[in-house]
Amino acid sequence: MNILSSLTGKFGRGQKPITFADLAEFPPEDVLPRLDWRDIDETKLTPEQAAWRRDGVLRLEKFIPDDLTLPYIERRAAESNPSAWLSATPYMHVLEMRDVALYPPLMAMMKSLIGEDMMLHLCLSAWVSSQREWHQDDYLNPSFVNSWYCAVWIALGDIDPDSGPFEYIPGSHKWPLLRGEKVRKFLTAEELASRAPETGANHWPKFAERFTTPAVDAEITARGSKIVPFLGKRGDVLIWHGRLMHRGSMARRPGMERRALITHYSGADHRHDMVRARDQNGEHYAVFDAPLVAG
Repeated sequence: MNILSSLTGKFGRGQKPITFADLAEFPPEDVLPRLDWRDIDETKLTPEQAAWRRDGVLRLEKFIPDDLTLPYIERRAAESNPSAWLSATPYMHVLEMRDVALYPPLMAMMKSLIGEDMMLHLCLSAWVSSQREWHQDDYLNPSFVNSWYCAVWIALGDIDPDSGPFEYIPGSHKWPLLRGEKVRKFLTAEELASRAPETGANHWPKFAERFTTPAVDAEITARGSKIVPFLGKRGDVLIWHGRLMHRGSMARRPGMERRALITHYSGADHRHDMVRARDQNGEHYAVFDAPLVAG
């Protein structure tokens, strides 16, 4: 069965399948960070900026020292639940996490890629794969963010390929950007209103996977794209672009531990919707009135 037949089966006979083109668009270049512009003088880029511009990811080996990650690993290991904390902003309460997430050399590297100071506003603390399907982070943001955004995968141990590693498609940050408003128009009112009882987080991105996943799968096949896993070792980091297509892959050994901290940032000057503070090193983080919710 070809992809089009498969999608038609999902959406009903005679009904046009939802395509990636239905859900995405190219943002205007003048609202994007400079490294996303079509024409710039690439001879003036650092090797890291050149890799970012080409691939939409930057891997840095042994970048975060063990003596910085150890206090957080010990604090995190005290939580028995694999998800640790369900809240999206545990850094507000777990200072050891914030110390890692706001590591000054990491913040400086992100600034060199995006073009302005970055602000931490989301952390994921699970030590198992999210098994989240293909997506671009920027489509979950307000439309004005427009790729002034990146995220970081911090390995806190050696990542086993059976644990469901982070996977990504190099160069997919140059694809059109999934737009939240385009995706949400295909959801029901009940799906749009659904929220997690523990945290109040909106569930619509999960409901949308029923059509975003086959649409992205079809796009990957049409482009002949390569899927790359990140099999980091402790202290390695992977910084990825807000438009990079990525996922948390299915674990071949369900529930296998995958020690990591995943952190998300926006350009500090592009989040007028958030209240910001600074840590002792002068780095930015967003402030929310949200409790620490255990997993």
